Amino acid sequence: MSEYVTIETEPTGDPNVIELVTNQTLTTGEPEVYNTFDEGNVGSPIAQMLFDGVPGIRALTITSDSLFITRDPDQPWEALVDDVRDALRDFFL
Repeated sequence: MSEYVTIETEPTGDPNVIELVTNQTLTTGEPEVYNTFDEGNVGSPIAQMLFDGVPGIRALTITSDSLFITRDPDQPWEALVDDVRDALRDFFL
């Protein structure tokens, strides 16, 4: 594990989906897909932590080094991304 957690945002073609790329390994193997809060709430520890701790996440896909987050359209991106960054840093450090 790196001493530092880097998280970069990448836009997607959907205004309600953003990609967050990190230097941490988020999962091994196949991508994890959580289309609802209930699915995420019983998913991997990272999915549970994000769905429980970050308001406004509607769906989540976790790959080896990226999160694809679908937001509730009423949730501003700036607040959501800041909350996800804080949560990931707390999780890994």
